[in-house]
This record gives sequence, C-alpha cells and structure tokens, in this order.
Amino acid sequence: MDMDKLRAAIDSFSFDRCKGGNQGFSRILIQLFGLLGHGKSSFINTCIYVWQDGEYQNWAKADEELGGHHGGHTTERIPHRLTSNIVLVDNRGLGTMNAYETGEIFAQLGNLLPLGKQVEWSRGFGLVDRIVKSEKIVKTSDFIIPVLVHSVKKTILPEEKADLKALLHTAKDLTGVFPIVILTHRTFGNLVTVESTFKEMGIERIFSFENYTREDHLETRGRHEEVLSFLQEVIKDAEFRVEHQTRDPEKEMQERKQFVVRYVHEREKKMELEHLERKKALEQAIRKKELQKQEEELERERQRRRQAQEDEERRLRESIERQRLVNQARYEEELRAQEEAITKKNKKRSGIFGWRKKK
Repeated sequence: MDMDKLRAAIDSFSFDRCKGGNQGFSRILIQLFGLLGHGKSSFINTCIYVWQDGEYQNWAKADEELGGHHGGHTTERIPHRLTSNIVLVDNRGLGTMNAYETGEIFAQLGNLLPLGKQVEWSRGFGLVDRIVKSEKIVKTSDFIIPVLVHSVKKTILPEEKADLKALLHTAKDLTGVFPIVILTHRTFGNLVTVESTFKEMGIERIFSFENYTREDHLETRGRHEEVLSFLQEVIKDAEFRVEHQTRDPEKEMQERKQFVVRYVHEREKKMELEHLERKKALEQAIRKKELQKQEEELERERQRRRQAQEDEERRLRESIERQRLVNQARYEEELRAQEEAITKKNKKRSGIFGWRKKK
C-alpha cells in the first residue's frame, strides 16, 4: 500500500466501521510507556511530523531537544491527537523498575488516571485514592494499545531482563493486548541483539526507528512509511480485537481498576512482610550483637579471672621460691657456722695436743 492509501486508511479509521459496530469504543489510545530517556517524546514528535507533513516542531517537549542529557522530561500523561479517533499518549516514564513506579505505570496504562494531569509517584495506598478520585474523569470508551519504547543505545542487562519481561506481560494482562515494542536510535546500538532479547520475552511486533529531531528532520520516504505502517498495525490490532471479541468498555475499565487495586494491595502486603522481615532481621542482629557483647564481656571476665588466678599462682610460686631461697640461705649460714665452729674446735684441739707433745 502506498503512502497516500496508508494515510487515507489511517485518517478514515473509526470503530463504527467494525463488524458488529463499535461496542462502545470511540478512539484508540496508543499508550507509550518505558524507562526514562528512551525516546518516547521524540517518537511522538516523529509521528506528528510524519502525519502533519509540515514543519518540524518539538510538540512533545522531548528532553534531548531542550538541552537535557539524561531524558525523562515528561511528568504528565500528555495526549497528542493524530486523528479524531487516534491519540498518542506520552506517559510518565519509569526511573526504576521498583513496585511503586510500575504500579503507577499500570494505572496510566489502564487509563485509570486523567490525561493532561501531573503524575506523582506515591507510596502506600495513595495511588488507589487517586484512581477513585479520577473515576468520573477518565473515559471508558478509549481502546488501549500499550507500546513500550526502548532505546537501542541502552543495553538490556541480564538482571534487568526478568523485570522488563514481567512489566510487558503484566501490561498484557492489564489491557488484554500484548504490547508493541518500538526500538529507537536503531543505528546507535546492536539492533539485532536487542530485537532478539525482546523476541525471547515473547514480543511478536517490533518496530525500529531513527526518530526525526530538530537537527535531523530531513524527510525520507523510508521513515515516513515506517511510521505510517506502525499506525496501520495499531489500527489492525484494535479492529481485530473489537471484531472478534465481545467487548464491554465499562466492565473492562472496572476489571483494570480491580487489577491495579489488587496489585497495590499485594504490593503493600509484600512490602509489609518485607518490612517485618527487615525488622525481625534487625532485631535478630541487635540481639545477636547484644549476645556477642555479653559473650565478649563473659570472656573478658573469664580472662580476668584466669589472669588473676595466674597472677596469684605466680605470686605464690614467687613467695615459695623466696622462702626456699631464705631457708636455703639460712641453712647454708648455719652450715657455715657449724663448719667454722668445728674448725675452731679442731684448731683448739690441735693446739692443746701440740703443747703437750712439746712438753
């Protein structure tokens, strides 16, 4: 199909033309999600630029075109209307894959939070409160197509793969549609490796793009056709599901709400258990430290007593040795005295005998 026919098919899309009617759906929400700085806003700029076929602008306020270096400019759910029945939504991106931010992502993907409003990461049951307050604002007639945007510049580390796969599969369970993956910056990384990684996660529909930017917006037929083909794929997916499944938008909205509320409940229960485990571990560590301290004190006391006993034994040995030396000295003194007395006595006798003999 040439580009004019693609444009005509996209522009004329309406759920009213589906077999069996629209089943309560009025438009497609292409819900973009993913980690910060992977090019969601730039991809929206690319889609709008191709669709409008006019002057390039930074409609989505892409951070890389505002002088940013780390990405992550979007903090709202910002809608960008392509046609009367197709809307691109620039959702707030994930900074990390922790349970709090992914919970917020699921609330955005489920269309449970209003468009055009600031998205605040909240802990506890704050997300549930915001969902309840938004019930009368959000539209149940929006058909959700989840689209993960991932930059080929960012390598998927082995330890990140499981979390990313869980995010994609949970998005599928929430919306009833397996996410499409958009790979950006395709000439700045190992495209084949990244595509292979997502295929291993079960992703079937993967599109790779080099986004138009303020510095590089020279129109090419290839880029235009890729964007229009992506939009056509989104429409085909939505039409297939509406035509081949019995749908109830009101019921599906309630199911998504229950899904996220249950997710938050399970998350908080898990967090509470982890908190209790950490508290228990801390108490055990403190107790262990106290026991170790007591054991060290007991050991010091045992050493002190052993030292005192050794000192006492040493003093006793020294006292015995001194007494022995004193006794020995006395004995030797007495022995010398006896020897001297005997010597004197012998001398005296010798003198007497000599005198008698002389006489």
